[in-house]
Amino acid sequence: MKKTITLLMSFVLVALTAQNNRLLTKEAERAYLNRVKPVEHHFDHLRSPNATTYLSENFDSGIPSSWTVVDNSGNGPWMGVTDYNGNTLDGTPFVMTDSDAAGQGNTIDTELHSPVVDISAANVVFLSFDHYFETNTGADVADVDVFDGTQWVNVYTTSSGIGAWGSPDHQLIDVTAYKNVNFQVRFHHYNADWEWYWAVDNVMLYTPDDNDLAIVDVFPGTFQANQDFALKATVFNPGLNVQNDFDVTFSISDATNTEVFNETINVTGATLGSVGAYEVISTATANLPVGTYTLTASVALSGDADNTNDSYTAPLNIVDYASSYAMDKVYSFIAFDADLSGNENNLSTFDLPSAATTDVGPLSTNDFLIAGDFIDDFLVGVEYATNNLYFIDGTGSAYKYGKISGISDVITGIVGTSSGVYVTTATELYIITSPLLEVQPVGPMNNAGIIIGLAKDDNENLFGIDLSDDNLYSIDKTTGNSSIIGALGVDLNYAQDIGGDPSTGNLYGTLYFGDGNGNNSSGLYSIDKTTGTASLLGNVQADEYSICAIYGTTLSISDNVIEGLKVYPNPTNNVLLLKAEENILNVSVVNIAGQTLMSQDTNGMSTQIDLGNLPAGNYILKITTDKTVGTKQIIKK
Repeated sequence: MKKTITLLMSFVLVALTAQNNRLLTKEAERAYLNRVKPVEHHFDHLRSPNATTYLSENFDSGIPSSWTVVDNSGNGPWMGVTDYNGNTLDGTPFVMTDSDAAGQGNTIDTELHSPVVDISAANVVFLSFDHYFETNTGADVADVDVFDGTQWVNVYTTSSGIGAWGSPDHQLIDVTAYKNVNFQVRFHHYNADWEWYWAVDNVMLYTPDDNDLAIVDVFPGTFQANQDFALKATVFNPGLNVQNDFDVTFSISDATNTEVFNETINVTGATLGSVGAYEVISTATANLPVGTYTLTASVALSGDADNTNDSYTAPLNIVDYASSYAMDKVYSFIAFDADLSGNENNLSTFDLPSAATTDVGPLSTNDFLIAGDFIDDFLVGVEYATNNLYFIDGTGSAYKYGKISGISDVITGIVGTSSGVYVTTATELYIITSPLLEVQPVGPMNNAGIIIGLAKDDNENLFGIDLSDDNLYSIDKTTGNSSIIGALGVDLNYAQDIGGDPSTGNLYGTLYFGDGNGNNSSGLYSIDKTTGTASLLGNVQADEYSICAIYGTTLSISDNVIEGLKVYPNPTNNVLLLKAEENILNVSVVNIAGQTLMSQDTNGMSTQIDLGNLPAGNYILKITTDKTVGTKQIIKK
């Protein structure tokens, strides 16, 4: 029986069936995170149609009679399918081998052979194909072999998960060295005992044109209304010759097809080799009102005889994001619908301080969002496996902004600071220093195991939560080095997040526990920055929330609202002294959830308050004078 948790196929490694529950250890989860790579596209499918093609098969009509299936085990052959549980690689039929359907103990060993192709006269031949290989333990093998006239020669192999539904991995392999009159291609999946599956589509053998450039991506896909933004296009060379000089034109048209932006960049000295990519960035900036636009980038190359792949067009959504968010809310994303209520992939909110939940609505992303934060007044989320960054408005609409480039592993955390946007993989800290989403490595988080959530406080100190030991860590922004703060007291499992309240600097977490046997619990927690202790706010939830992003609370901190205010000693063991140049009428102690723990009336320009009955932690003093109300953050040791 097929597994029913499609969302968590890769990250959590939980496979629920009617017969069994499979839950891998945290060590296995760490090994998985360290080996899974985001989907990368090489774009040679946009080569010129003039290229010489020797074999082209998209399996839209199933497996052709000219192809051969060899079922070595008898437990499950290659098969042509329209979809898998509603999923496809590119919206069309494909071929796959399904070890999951075979069940435990029925090891699959099956081959798919192409027809014989005579490529002996070709100068250069490339093999390309799209695929999604999903493994459970990494024991099974996906091999691609070619027949060189005498024997099978391996040209590609993997035992690690790669690709995704809707975003397959695209392989381009030079097979010129093996050309002969009896050339064949073989896809061989073996040693697969109750693993997952291997899906393959769009198999081609071809010789490229000499001169051929294509635009394969444009950036961004969305932005805030009435703010400047730069444009970027990715130029791909599917031809044989190195290209140095070419022109790239950016154009933006509004809903009436009226052009509102146009710029041509003259590129010289690019040295763009075959199967290489080159990024072109606009020198002018665009600034547009709210609306739906069309962004087009085109490349012009001397000697390119075919222009069908020279342009790339994509929607550009200009949205007033900043006006759509509300204070006193934690914005989150339901990554797993544990109680089967039908709210998976929904944007959801927790009220502060009550932690009451509201499902806003489903987000239109290809995969689940693994991390998120508010960055420059935008709610952003990072899509699992692709590392695509989405902008999300307060009504639940999601728009792809672009791909975070330069990171070969899955991003697990994101947070914005005044110096740049920091992101984490399981073990590394990076910084995004450009709005074009280019990254620089900071360093390894060498004392932590698997960081799965990232946050900052009001002083821009970084914090992370560790899946392997369930502790809160501080993270050095300059080195990446992590230092343990203390135990959360929650047995972390799978994708979740932490976030900092920009108004108070307090930390919160959307934390989740699931044992693989249907016992799931989650909720919004306050997290003490000095001890690491997580305290549940409100009621226990069932679903898994993978984002914890806070726009801000109305209870803000300001040291200078009250004239001459002094609060000392801070930190304190018990007693706090307060002095001001205004008449102090009341002092209240509020916890990080906004709950009033004690209140003391007074009348004068100085007073004291005894915190002896409160546990150690971070608190907020709410001070009311005859002129105003101010707040001050304090620490009880």
